Amino acid sequence: MIRDAATCDRAHCLALYLEPDDLPDGQPFETALAAAGWQADDAAGHVCPGCARGTGPVLERGECPRCCGSTVDRQDGATCHYCKHVTPHPADDFDDLD
Repeated sequence: MIRDAATCDRAHCLALYLEPDDLPDGQPFETALAAAGWQADDAAGHVCPGCARGTGPVLERGECPRCCGSTVDRQDGATCHYCKHVTPHPADDFDDLD
């Protein structure tokens, strides 16, 4: 499968955004990119959410779905060091037991 991707054009930033697998047919990639917090600037190119908010550049890649930055596990989910996106933890099988 071939998917679109964007990289942050700020100096020394390793941020990467991959087109989601569940992108609806007909929805442009740029719409999904903007919804993930990326900015497009004619002069600067693509800017990741971390660089846009001043918490970047992404220096270490990880599992963040918005910028591929490294994350840390917290009570409410995996939190990106750079863009601060929170991915909720999946429900464990043991959570349903009483």
